[in-house]
Formats: sequence, C-alpha cells, structure tokens
Amino acid sequence: MNAAGLALRHSRAAALLAVALVIGGVLAARALPSSIYPPLEFPRIAIIAHSGTLPPQSMSLIVTRPIEQAVMGVPGIRRVRSRSIRGAAEISANFDPATNMIVALQMVQNRVAEINGDLPMGTELQVERLTPAIFPVFILTLSGTLPTADLYDYANFVVKPDIARVPGAGTIEVQASDTREIEVILDPARLTAAGLTVVDVSDALNAQNQILPVGRFQESGLQHLTLASGLWKNVGDIAKAPVLVKNGATIRVSDLGTVAPGAPDRTLLVTGNGRDAVVMSISQQIGANILDLKAGVDSAIASLAKTLPAGIRMSRVYDLAQFVEESIASVRDAILIGGFLAIIVLLVFLRDWRLTMIAAVTLPMAIIPTFVFMWLFGGTINLMSMGGLAVAIGLVIDDAVVVVENIHRRAGEGGSSVVDAVQQLMAPLVSSTLTTVVVFAPLGLLSGVPGQFFRALSLSLSVAVLISLALSISIVPLMARWAASHHRPAGESHGRFERAYERALGWMIASPLLAVVVALLLAALTVVLFYRVGTGFFPAADEGGFVLDYITPAGSALSETDRQVKKMEQIISETPEVASYSRRTGSELGLFATAQNTGDILVRLKPRNQRSRSAEEIISEVRDKVAEAAPLVDIEFVQLLQDMLGDLQGDPEPIEVKIFGDDPDRLAELAGPVEEMMNKVQGVVDVVGVQKGNPEVTWTIDPVAAGRYGLTVQQVSDQLAGNWLGEVATNLRLADRTVPVRVRLPDAIRLDPNKLPQTLVKTSEGKPIPVSEVAAMQRANGQGELRRENLRPMAVVSGRLEGRDLGSAVAEIQSNLDKQKLPIGYSYEIGGQYLAQQQSFRELLMVFALAVVLVFTILVIQFRAWLPAILILLAAPLSLGGALLLLLLTGTDLNISSAMGIILLVGLVVKNGIMLLDFSEKLHEEGEPFDTAIAHAGRIRLRPILMTTFCTLFGLLPLALGLGAGAELQKPLALAVIGGLALSTPVTLLAVPGLYAVFKRRQ
Repeated sequence: MNAAGLALRHSRAAALLAVALVIGGVLAARALPSSIYPPLEFPRIAIIAHSGTLPPQSMSLIVTRPIEQAVMGVPGIRRVRSRSIRGAAEISANFDPATNMIVALQMVQNRVAEINGDLPMGTELQVERLTPAIFPVFILTLSGTLPTADLYDYANFVVKPDIARVPGAGTIEVQASDTREIEVILDPARLTAAGLTVVDVSDALNAQNQILPVGRFQESGLQHLTLASGLWKNVGDIAKAPVLVKNGATIRVSDLGTVAPGAPDRTLLVTGNGRDAVVMSISQQIGANILDLKAGVDSAIASLAKTLPAGIRMSRVYDLAQFVEESIASVRDAILIGGFLAIIVLLVFLRDWRLTMIAAVTLPMAIIPTFVFMWLFGGTINLMSMGGLAVAIGLVIDDAVVVVENIHRRAGEGGSSVVDAVQQLMAPLVSSTLTTVVVFAPLGLLSGVPGQFFRALSLSLSVAVLISLALSISIVPLMARWAASHHRPAGESHGRFERAYERALGWMIASPLLAVVVALLLAALTVVLFYRVGTGFFPAADEGGFVLDYITPAGSALSETDRQVKKMEQIISETPEVASYSRRTGSELGLFATAQNTGDILVRLKPRNQRSRSAEEIISEVRDKVAEAAPLVDIEFVQLLQDMLGDLQGDPEPIEVKIFGDDPDRLAELAGPVEEMMNKVQGVVDVVGVQKGNPEVTWTIDPVAAGRYGLTVQQVSDQLAGNWLGEVATNLRLADRTVPVRVRLPDAIRLDPNKLPQTLVKTSEGKPIPVSEVAAMQRANGQGELRRENLRPMAVVSGRLEGRDLGSAVAEIQSNLDKQKLPIGYSYEIGGQYLAQQQSFRELLMVFALAVVLVFTILVIQFRAWLPAILILLAAPLSLGGALLLLLLTGTDLNISSAMGIILLVGLVVKNGIMLLDFSEKLHEEGEPFDTAIAHAGRIRLRPILMTTFCTLFGLLPLALGLGAGAELQKPLALAVIGGLALSTPVTLLAVPGLYAVFKRRQ
C-alpha cells in the first residue's frame, strides 16, 4: 500500500498529525528569537593597545611588533594585520574558519599576557573576539542646556543602570566631549618659591586621600573593624590639604594654586544633531531577541522620560530593531502576496475552487511547521530564514498542484482513482523534490559569512519543501477524495493552447536538427551574457541610514578637525530626508584605535514612505557637497550593517590596493600615484590613501647634562609630563561615584609652545632649572600611521563603488597597476571585499558542480538510464542564459545572492523534465510508439508543468520586486530563478523532447 492509500486508511491520524505540526509551528514562531541576520561567527580577534602618546614609529616597534610576533604563533592563524598610530595600535588576527574561536581567544589572551611585562609601563590592552555584539543595536543621544560633564554623569549613573537591567542588553558605552574632573591648577612662581614640582604636589595629595584598615577588636560580642582615614569629604578639603611643612609653616594646596571643577584635555568630540551631546551605544547580548530587547529599552526610556530633569532631551539616532521589524514584515508580506498569487494561478488553470483550496491549504501546512525545525536546529527568525520561506512559497505548492491536477484529470475513473493518481506520480514526485533539496547539501563547503547566510536560507526552504512532499502524498489525497466526489470528470484537455503546443512539439520531434540548433544558440547566449553581467559581493540594502567616516589631514588639531566636520554637519542637517544624526571625533563604531583627526557621523533617515529617494541617492548627493565644502578631508560613505559585516570579516573596503616593501616612507611615496590613479577610475569613490606628515616635537634629553644635576632621563621625562599633561593624583570619593583630581599647570603656560622652553625642572638638590638646560627641542614630521600584514610593512589605498560593479572596477585597476613599475623588493596585491568575493565565487563554483553531480545521481536512479538523465540536466546550463539576461536587464550584479539562485535553479529546472520524460517512458513501455508517447506525455503534462512554473514565478514575484526594508538581499536570487525558470520551461517542453527523439532514433 502506498502513502496515499495509507493516509486514506488512517485519515484521522494523518489529519491530527498535520494539525499538531501547525500548532507546534505557531508556538515555535513565537518562541524563536528575531534578528537581522542568522547567528554569525567570525574567525577574527582584535587587540587594541593604548600606550600614552608614543609616536607611531615607537608604537610599531615596542608595542605592535611584540604582540604581532606573539599572535603569529597561535595555531590556526591565517593573517595578522596591524595599524599603529600615535599612542595606540590595532592588531587584527584572522583565523581559519574551522577554528574554535573560544579556544583561540584564550590562547591569544595567554600569549599577550606572556609579553605584557615587556611592553612600556602603563600600556592598556584589550583583547576581544569579533562578534556582532561589539556593534550597537541602539544609539541614544542626550542633549540640553546643562554642561556636557553633567549630561555625562546623568547618562552614566542614571540612564545606563536602568537600561543595563533590561534582559538581553549587552555592553553600554557612554561617550561625551567632557567628563567631570577636579583640577588643581598650580602657579609656577609659587611652586618655584616653595621648591616643589607638579609631581611633588600630586604625590602629597595621593598620600593623604586614603582609607586603610589598621586593626580590629571585639566589644560586647561584636567584631569591630578599625580604619585609618584621611578621605576628603568635598572639594574644599582639597584646597586645605597640606603639601609641605617648611620652616615650621604649612604650605597647603590653596597656597600654591586654585582648585576648581573642570574637565580633561579634550581628545574626543561628541555631538547630536549639531549640538554638544552625550552618546549612548547599546549592544545586544549574543543570542538575545532583539525585538524583546527593543520592548525593554522602550519601556525603560518611557520611564526615564517621566523623571527627566529640565534641560535634558533624549533622542534615538539609531534603532536596528526597527529595521529588523520592517524587514521581517516585508518578507512576511512577500510570503502572503506570493501565496495569494500562486492560488490565483491555480484557480485560473483548474477553474474549480474545491481543488484550488486543496492545493492552497498546503501553503500554511508546509510553511508554519517549518518553524518547529528552525527551533530544533537552533535557528532564528531573520532575513535569510524568512527569505527561504518566501522562496519556498512557489515551490511548496508544486507537488500538491501536480497531484491535484492528476486527480482532476482522472476524476471520472471512480473512487479508487485518487490512490491510483498519486501512485502514478509517486516516483517522479519524490525525485523532483529531492533534486530541489540536494542542491543545498554542498553548502557546507561555503565558508565565511556567505556560508552562514545561505545555510539558514537552505534549512528553512528544504524543510518546507520536504513537508510539502509529505503533505502531497498523504493529506492532499485525503482531501481530494472528498473533492472528487463533488467534481465532474475532466479527462484530457484539448484546448487551443494544447493543440498549438502539440504542433510545435511535433515539429521539434520531426526536425531534430532544430532542437540541436536551439540548444547551441542558448549555450552561446549564456556565454555572451556571462561576460556582460557585472559581478559584486553582497547586495546592498537601504537600511534607512548611513555612516560618514572622515579623516582630516594628518596631524590636524581637534579644533581644526571640528571646524571641518561642522561643515559636513551643516550639509547633513540641510538634507530634507535626514531625521537625526550624531557625530564622534576621535572615536568610531566598533573596536578600533582611532586618532583625533578621525571619526564618523551616523545619520538616520526618515522612513521610506516619507522620502522619495533611496539611501544611495542621498549618499551620492551628500558626497558631492561634502567633497566641495571640505576638499582636504578623506571621506567614506557606507551603510551601517554593510560596514559592520565588513569590519567583522576584516575586509571593510570593497577595494584595497596593498603595497608591500621595507621602507615606510618609500611606501607612502608609491601609494601617491596609486591613489591618483584610483580617483580617475569611473565608479570608484571615497578613495583613501596614506596619511602623511604627522607633526611632532621631540625634546632630546642630554643624559650627561641631566646627570650633572643629579637627574636621570626618566626623572626629567616624569617632571615634563607632570608639567605639560598634568597628573591624576587621586579621586574624590562621593556617595555613588568617584571624581578624578588632576594636578597641572595653567593652560597659558603648558599649551603655549613659546613658553615650553621656560618650564622649570627641579634638580636633585631641589634647585629649579629651565628644561632647556638639559634638553633641546626638535620639530619633525613623522608618519601618521604605520601598517603591517604578516609582519611585512605595507601601505594601503582603499576605495568604494558607486554605480559600478566590483569585478569590472577591479579589472580596470589591475590593468592600470600592471603599467606601473615598482622598485625591486616592492610588490602590490589587491584585497578587500574583492578578495572575499573571489574566494566565495570559487567555493560557489564547487558547490554548483557538486549540486549538478547530486542531481544527476538522482536522475540516473529515477530513470535507470544515462540518456534521459543527461538530457534533463542539460536544461540547467541552457536556462542560465535566462537568469543572466534578467540580471542584465534589471541592472543586477552576479553576486552571492544571485549565484545562490543559479544553484537553486539546477534543482528546479529538472523537475519539469522528470515529470515529462517519466510519463513518456511509461507510455512507451505500455506499447505506444516513442514519437506518439512523447507527444502524448507532453500533452498530458503541459498543464501541470505550466501550473507549477507559474506558481513558482508568481510566488517569487514579490521578492523580485524588492519592495520593503531588507528585500534587496533576496531580490537577486529571485530574479535569477525567475529568469532561468522562464527560459527552462520552453527548453524542457520543446528542446529536451526534440533532443531525446534524436538519440532514441539512433538507438
């Protein structure tokens, strides 16, 4: 007894199982976490080192190189890149994709800890595994009439704890231009008269502001702790603090200077909508549901708004959860619209509402239970998994359509015709469904982000298709038995269209040369189109915002950078589609070492229904205006999620030209012509080259001269640092926070280059001498940054794209680079996302080849012969011309998404061929001549083939239109499938039978 007969015999159990799966799917869908992408793992670890204000050369030599050498010995390492700037270094370690990154992180931390003692004293290290959790999902700004330091305190001590209590909230970073500090500003003349230095005052204050346990005792059965305390209670206590007793007189802090609230020297600027503000970046814990996190954050903000002090305003600059909601909603709408269109197609062909509803009911019964398996496999509701269901809409109905149509045709053959109709289709149904599923089996060979993306899509699509097969051979016959009893016999259809097809098929069979010519023409078309279609990597999506990264000329002061960036802010504020924006100078989104002349502006656009232009169109206009207003500033525009994926992979730029050599100065010279060349390549924008000419002033200390005064180089350096930078002596402890206490000289002295030589240094005998007695000042231009890859010095010139595909742009750059002659010992490589694209394309080619082999294996098993399997499979490469043509007509690149569509096409185009040739073989075995059998089979199978094809095409139509947030990710895939399937249908219905006739006659 076949599955259909078994289902009819156990109808109640089959119905109960189907209903149980649907209920389970509803519950699983509510329990599954939501996110924008599938859970992603990146084989990359970043190390950030901060070491005072060391110049790039020193950072590279005594900080960066030891860390690089330590990390290079970790098993599984593929590439180590470093970037050294003034006072900071960034080391990026990329591992083999198969590496256990938890173990790799522990090994890197251990290796770095081993060499920590060899690094300069005070070096701060941060070692992190790169995950999406380091990037914010919400960004808030606080602004108002209060000083920035007060805003920072409110954000850090009031807002942050409330949001941190929200389940799923990860790291919360608070940034502001100023933070609270108490400044002890000393008068140089009074210091000299007292024979003191800044370091002396700092040490004295640190020694007094202490609380220490000094004993314990028991009394009345209680244990008492004994403390010795000299803690200050308020700012007034600092001014009264004694520093030195001289000749019986106590010299206090107030005798040497003033004590007042202040802020550290600015190294960071933060604004919100063009005004001083505090920025709060909220990340998401790994595995948390972003929609639940959004609900919690919204509730916390609503509660805070009720108690917000006067003069403080809180606004949201970035909200990834909103984009997730909109994206999932748009895919959900695509599923509903695609399903509705597929049902309309069925109704048009069948012209019977009962049979149409039977086939249509498989849509929810196949889609909803898929969530159960997503939950079992640890998946999430994201753009890719939901995209798999949207793609599946046109496929899950196919098997039911074929079964219903066959039952419809044989409705007059009695009650047992339902079972007989399904039994007739059992083998081709299983084979055609398996060909769709097995094409995803080799996806395990696809590494990196593309592999993780499309494994989520393939899981949901494959499960839905397999469930639809089970429904089609069990539940559908159960319902069809009822429908058949209320339906008149249909028999074979002999309409005008069927007769026209029969004549065309007769010509193709009678003139086999015509089939050969058609096949050759389609093959030639495919080859021509392949070289005409542009290539890309990931499809760009309109995320409702963008990031403007900027780099002012090397060595630019913070005030000069601020002046240039204010011009950009003015342009952004005048753009009508902009809802809000925030700016940071001296910091960036993510985990980076950032110089003071570097930063970013995060821009949030108005919702799509409130603007007529796309994000790319807005970026193009703003780019031109910014380039005109600030021509000396290097700028880069990128949408946030694209930027995040690029940064996490270690390839943030689409195009990178890496020049390797030994001399950093020579590398910088060679990078100049490359940058100039890339600026001239059409479609390449946001070109950023090497930062040159970082101004430095070096005070060279004469050890002999210092020795005459009883001083060492270290002692002189410590006194100069105290005079010019100041020293954080201690912290004033308040009830719920601590406030740093900095001791320094007045700004008029320490920040005036003309007065620096007059700075006094105390000798070992306590006598003050000018610093010029022991040191000489020299001015020079050093490197702005130094880069290395696998310990090789390099210079990098990067660029982005606008209105051009990645493949052709790189080809032109490669051609131009080949014309440039490099000195002996110097070489160049092209990297960036282009390198990742090439690797992914190579892996996709292997996946495609293995998918073809697997499909061919199923075909051979089904037909037990080579010839029909080869001819059916031949439709796949011949249909590629249709996919490439539609990509070319719509201006869509051949990227990761469209390549996945082509791989899926391999499994889809053979389905119709299986149905056609399987039936013709059966008729031939029953005694019909071959020409008659194939014509008869074509006539019988024409309608189900057209029905399944149109159901698939119309089911994919909403995705192909790319409507709604995030729809751009699946659009290339849908276009490739629609174009290929549209061409493969006539190929299968006409060319394949014609070619089959050629070989059959020869046999």
